[in-house]
Amino acid sequence: MSKTTSPVVLCVDDDPDMLAAVVRTIRADGYHVMAADSPSAALAILGNQAVAVLVSDFEMPEMTGVELAVRARDLQPETVRMMLTGRNTVDTAMAGINIGEVFRFLAKPFSPDALRREVAAAVEHHREVADVASERLTVVRRRRVVETLERDYPGITVVPRDDEGFYLLDGDARHRAAATSALAAVLALFTT
Repeated sequence: MSKTTSPVVLCVDDDPDMLAAVVRTIRADGYHVMAADSPSAALAILGNQAVAVLVSDFEMPEMTGVELAVRARDLQPETVRMMLTGRNTVDTAMAGINIGEVFRFLAKPFSPDALRREVAAAVEHHREVADVASERLTVVRRRRVVETLERDYPGITVVPRDDEGFYLLDGDARHRAAATSALAAVLALFTT
C-alpha cells in the first residue's frame, strides 16, 4: 500500500453531484481526497491504497453503505468508516454501527461545516487506532525476537547479576564482558 503525506479520505457515492460536493467540502481541509462512484471502485482503491477515512453513501445499487463498510473493514481494519444517508432511521444506524462498525452517520443534505468537523474527528480517531495497532505490532515483533534469542541462546533473556550488579553469563564473572555485549545487543533490538 502506498503512503501519502496527508491522510487519505475516500468518498463513495453513486450520485456524481453529491460525490463532487462531498469531495469539494473535505478537500478544503487539505486531506488527500479520493472519489469512487461505486462500491466496487472503492474496494479496488482500498485494496491498493491506505485509507484513513471512508465516507460512503448508504443507498447504492451494488451494495449498501453498510455492506461496503464491512468489506472495507476486512481489507483495512484501521480505516474509520462514516456514512451519509437520507434514511435517518434507527434501523439504518443500528445496522451501520453493529454490522459495519460505522464511526459516524451524517444526514443528507449535510452541513459542510458538520461534514468537515466529523471527518476531522474521524481522521483523529484513525490516528489513535493506527497508533494502537502499531504498538501491538511492536510488542509482537519484540516477543518474537526474544523467543528467537532464547531459542538460539538459552538463558539469554534471563542473565544473572553478581553482588556488584554486573551481568554474569552462566554465573561466571569471567564472562562479564560477553554477557554485557549480549545484553547490549538485546537492548539495541528493543530500542529500534
